[in-house]
This record gives sequence, C-alpha cells and structure tokens, in this order.
Amino acid sequence: MLTEHFAENEFACRCCGTLPTTGISMALLLGLERLRLRIGRPINISSGYRCPDHNRAVGGVWNSQHVKGTAADIYVDGMDVRELANICKQIFDGVGTYVDSGFVHVDMREGGAVPGYFTWEG
Repeated sequence: MLTEHFAENEFACRCCGTLPTTGISMALLLGLERLRLRIGRPINISSGYRCPDHNRAVGGVWNSQHVKGTAADIYVDGMDVRELANICKQIFDGVGTYVDSGFVHVDMREGGAVPGYFTWEG
C-alpha cells in the first residue's frame, strides 16, 4: 500500500504495469487521502501513471501529468462528476471535469501549492 486507502497497482500503467522511476507523487497521494476523508467514500482510479507509449496511444498531451506520476483520473460510485470536481478544486492544483466520460482528472503539478488553479472541462 502506498497510503492507507491506495495501492501501488491502482496507479500502474495500464499497458505495461510500470510506475515512474521517481514513484507516484506524494502530494498526489496525500491529496487523494484528503479527498477520501472529506467525502467518506472509496475513490476509484481509472488512470494513474501512463508510460510515454500508453500516453500517446490514448491521445494524451506530450507533457501529461500522468507521465510524471502527478495525476490520476478518478470517479466515485454514486457521486456526480461535477460535485466531485468542485470538491477536488479545493485540494488539487489541476482539475479536469469530464462529465460525458464520467471522471475527474486531478493533478498536483505544483505540488499542491495552488489548489484549483488549473481547471478545464473535457
């Protein structure tokens, strides 16, 4: 386990099973733990780390936070995506709301220094 509620395999690249050489960002993990405590429900990770090949295959941007181990795409069973995104904006530096796809992208590109600074809808 990386933290109380999150395991290494939840963040491993879906195509090759690897993690970044520097590991998953501790700021990201702590942010996810804060979110978990705040909403009181399990958080599902649909995409964590992506190796460069996998990132290209899914159409990720060249400087994706996923490749750096500082991002995760998440959802919470039974929770509205916009509601989840609004809470995430208080914790994470980057928050992308993907209503049609049913997930929220969260990242700690600034190490958690500027919550809600980078937001977008996909």
